[in-house]
Amino acid sequence: MGKYILDLSIIFATYHSEEVLQKSLESYRLINTRYQWELIIVDNACRSETKELIRKYQKYLPIVFLEQPIAGKNNALNKAIPYAQSELIWFTDNDILPNPDLVDTYVNFCQEHKEYDVFGGNIQPDRSFPEWIDLTSPSIKTAYGILDLGENSQPMEATAFWGGNFLVRKAVFDAGIRFGVSGSSNKNNHIAGNETELLTRLVSLGYKGHSIIKENSVQHQIRDEQLYLKWLVRRAYNAGEGASYVQKLNLEGMTLLFDTPKYLFRMFFQDSLKLVFTLFILNKKQLCLALMKVSNSFGRIKFYIT
Repeated sequence: MGKYILDLSIIFATYHSEEVLQKSLESYRLINTRYQWELIIVDNACRSETKELIRKYQKYLPIVFLEQPIAGKNNALNKAIPYAQSELIWFTDNDILPNPDLVDTYVNFCQEHKEYDVFGGNIQPDRSFPEWIDLTSPSIKTAYGILDLGENSQPMEATAFWGGNFLVRKAVFDAGIRFGVSGSSNKNNHIAGNETELLTRLVSLGYKGHSIIKENSVQHQIRDEQLYLKWLVRRAYNAGEGASYVQKLNLEGMTLLFDTPKYLFRMFFQDSLKLVFTLFILNKKQLCLALMKVSNSFGRIKFYIT
């Protein structure tokens, strides 16, 4: 391992949601491995309730607990990176349930594929859904953090990976790279696209990615309140903001209106028109998707004009 003490560092930020966090920590207790690993948890809300919960689980898990009072998930993740004592850092979310073989799977695969710098795997929901939620829709998959990278491990661009299940070699961060903290990523803990910006940057810098499929899926906790139309519409809005956050890094050549890409206004108008037609169909599945599309378009615009 050289200068590194451990085989794998796991990092995630948490923000309220102690019940969700506890369920995740119970899954971490099931990890079975011959490797040495650590779990670095950063509380971005600095709550006494979170601290007390972590204290209980430090008896059972190799937890390093940090607090980051500066708002923003990326600020929390950046604080944790220097504490990592492994060559490999797996990033995830506080509502992700790892499988018991996760540490072995990642460490073994990364040791066998040293020419790659970024790795990722599938993310599946931990429950079934009502019929009106269309799981074939990319918008729905994005909202629930469901990622299907296929059935076989293979080289692919790192931008294919999502925040709930991706790994980066520590050497990448030793070179000075960090998660971006500009724009709405700094203000909104729930904005989508934070990891996408980093992974896009890594691809542009020439870092190579590889998926790990076999025995490497994780489960994303789906809470009861997330099975309502209101939640999905709000989630689509956040995803729209996240898309603009990533896009804002490269506006060269775009026609702007009120400092906003002009095509976004056209897209919002078209999506709104489609929503009006959908209202006459009386189909909840189609209405859900139409409302999410309008909300997403509005979120993209709102990012620029706030």
